[in-house]
Amino acid sequence: MESVRDILLKTRLLTPSKHILLLSHMRANSTLIGHLLGSHRDVSGYYEMHIGYYSWKSLINQKLHFHQGDPGEPFTKYYFDKILHSEHHVNVDILSHDNVITLICLREPLQTINSIVKLYRSKHPDDDFTRPEFAARYYIERANTILCIAKKLVKQKESYYFYDAKDIIDKTQDILTDIQTYSGLKTPISTRYRKFDKTGARYFGDSSEYIHSGVVVKKTSETLNLDIDSELLDECNRVYRECREYLLEHAWTSCISQTA
Repeated sequence: MESVRDILLKTRLLTPSKHILLLSHMRANSTLIGHLLGSHRDVSGYYEMHIGYYSWKSLINQKLHFHQGDPGEPFTKYYFDKILHSEHHVNVDILSHDNVITLICLREPLQTINSIVKLYRSKHPDDDFTRPEFAARYYIERANTILCIAKKLVKQKESYYFYDAKDIIDKTQDILTDIQTYSGLKTPISTRYRKFDKTGARYFGDSSEYIHSGVVVKKTSETLNLDIDSELLDECNRVYRECREYLLEHAWTSCISQTA
């Protein structure tokens, strides 16, 4: 027999909510935006769930996954997740639902590859991501996947909000104001954030000392002397430019400026 707690959980999981889904890649300041959004009183979720989105049932699974992992967190009107790996499938039809808000973010390739390699050499020295060429190929594949999803959204006349990864640090208030407007959140998103149970924990995003600060920190970029094939890096830059240009051209902010 089900417990009262289980029955209440199922009832709350079926209560309609909105879902903020960020499509991005590793090392694009996604832990920061997750903490900023997750600290809003109407938003639950601040880390990558590592799940796919196949149908409307996946949205319920997102809520279940979060509350099983964070049972002390409240049920809210919005739920956040980020998808950083193409192995977690995203059905574009899900992004077309009225209760789904799509965010897309890119970071410049050399900085991204540098950050991936540095992280994995420090935390996971036996992983393939310690090799610059492996990180570069991941970047190319991920950017192409994001571009493909964006093109399908545009074809279906659906919108998304795009921002550059660096701007969540350099233009924090502007980005948060845009996201508040785009998502329909009733109150502003603060530039300060909570420290959650999984903040800084392994496998739950950024584990550096910066994420524990509770505020946006402008970090000094450190560049490794990466041994990476120049043609492969050129391909990364080409894919980045192509993807970013398309995303900017068709993004919600571009639509707003054209109709204002």
